[in-house]
Amino acid sequence: QRIRWGYNIGLALLSLTLAGPWSAVLASVRDEESLIGAWVMAIIPLVVLGFVDNARRAEAAGADPDLWAPKWRAAAVRFLLWAAVIAPALTLPITTLVYALTGVMPA
Repeated sequence: QRIRWGYNIGLALLSLTLAGPWSAVLASVRDEESLIGAWVMAIIPLVVLGFVDNARRAEAAGADPDLWAPKWRAAAVRFLLWAAVIAPALTLPITTLVYALTGVMPA
């Protein structure tokens, strides 16, 4: 398989519309509840979407080239997957690093 750079970059840019609100939810959980809770909230959908993305990619690859529905479903799941990757990357690593190095949650 080849990596479709334009397709993935385009979906990643479009997914910023969903990653922003998801990042705000993760930041709220991180600040009000716990850092581990925010990581769990980020990782579970990421794992589920990873499996679903793989299944939809296989479905689209095996489908008749004239069928658009499998391609659209695969693109929709990849869009959600990019949002699930970008939101934690924007919200959690710096706080986690500061906490791991100092043992103190940043204010």
